[in-house]
Amino acid sequence: MPRRRATLLARARSVTRAVPQAVACRQTAAHVWGLRVLSPGTADADWPVELAAPGHLTLPGCVTHVCLLRPEEVTEHKGVRVTTPGRTALDCARWLPRLEAVAALDQFARRGVDLEELWRRAPSWQVRDTLALADRGAGSPRESWLRVILVDGGLPRPATQIRVALAGDRHAYLDLGWRPYRLAVEYDGQEHHTSTADQHRDDTRRAELRRHGWRVIPVRKDAIPGQTAALLEHVANALIECGWRPTPRQTTRILSRIRAARHTHRHRHRHR
Repeated sequence: MPRRRATLLARARSVTRAVPQAVACRQTAAHVWGLRVLSPGTADADWPVELAAPGHLTLPGCVTHVCLLRPEEVTEHKGVRVTTPGRTALDCARWLPRLEAVAALDQFARRGVDLEELWRRAPSWQVRDTLALADRGAGSPRESWLRVILVDGGLPRPATQIRVALAGDRHAYLDLGWRPYRLAVEYDGQEHHTSTADQHRDDTRRAELRRHGWRVIPVRKDAIPGQTAALLEHVANALIECGWRPTPRQTTRILSRIRAARHTHRHRHRHR
């Protein structure tokens, strides 16, 4: 049988114990802290150990980021020398692609990281803009992606975990949406929304929400970010139908984002 590769946590522990100047950082550090941050489709065992060090290190299976860390930015967790949650969150905001950065920040926010303090320490307005998008109410990384796509697409920022009163003192919580327009958007992930029982539960729940005046737009996994243009157009039209009146500037931004997303989609398919 082929030898099973060590987990990212085990490899990070081994490297930081063996190399005194090495500190696990970025997505590796976030993973050590228990966050879901590795890129979709990448196995834990295949992810490189990302290290911060004062000089370049040539180590198999590792990527070195040369930087100087302050003593208060380094700690130990699960036997790994690692950047603190605050420093890790700031690194994610600075270095990760926007969707992945916000997904990481949402998770750090739920764990109590002070994002306002990070905003004051941010090295640029671009990083501050990413930090400002964080929301502790996101229930999964894909929900975070969905929110960023809608906001960057020019739509008003949705609230998260909207509590809706139902019959008999029951309540439903909607992933994200706009209470003034009674419109919600929910991410239907593969894990909890694919079986016949799951679909029946979703249909029953959303039918009851409709009776209470709510319109719910379900979004499947393949729509994020693969069908961004169609998603933006659908949600924007629904918001307008529910009473939202975008300004000319907002309309121009939405249309330009839809066109850009369509162009990107065609370009990707042409080069497959």
